[in-house]
Amino acid sequence: MSAAQWLGLVGTFLGGALPWLEAVVVIPAGIVAGLPTLPVVIAAVTGNLLTVALAAWFGERIMVWWSGRRQRREWQKNDAATAEHRATKRAQRQQRIIRVMDRGGMPALALLGPLILGTQLAAVAAVAMGISATRSFLWVASGTVLWSVLAAVATVTGFEILGIGG
Repeated sequence: MSAAQWLGLVGTFLGGALPWLEAVVVIPAGIVAGLPTLPVVIAAVTGNLLTVALAAWFGERIMVWWSGRRQRREWQKNDAATAEHRATKRAQRQQRIIRVMDRGGMPALALLGPLILGTQLAAVAAVAMGISATRSFLWVASGTVLWSVLAAVATVTGFEILGIGG
C-alpha cells in the first residue's frame, strides 16, 4: 500500500472514532475514496469500537461513583419518610428499565444505536440502564460490526451495479 492509502486508513480510523461520525458513514467514504475495502472496514470499526469501549467503561465508572454519592447523601438524611419515598422512586425506575429491556432491550439498542443514537451514546445509555460495561460493549460492537459490513457490501455492490471502479 502507498503512503496515501495508509494516511487514508488513519483518517478512516479517526473518522470511525469520532462520536456521531460512525463507521457506517466512514466506510462508504473510504471505499469511494479508492481505499481497499477490507482495511477500510477494519480501520473504521476499530476506531469506532475503541471509543465505544471507553464510553462504556467510563460510563460504568460514573454510574458507580454517582450511586455511591447518592447513597452517602441518603445516609446523611436520616428521615424515614424521605428514605421510603426514594426507595419507591428507585423501584419505579427499575420497573421502567425492565419494561424497556423486555420490549427489545440490548438487541434493539445494538441494532438501532449506530443509526439513531450513535454507538458511544448507545453504550452509555445501556450502562445507565444497568447493563455492565462489558455486556454493553459486546452488544453495541455486534450491531456496529453488522452495520459496517452491510455498509461495505452495499457500497461495493453499488459500484458493481453502476460499473464504477475496477
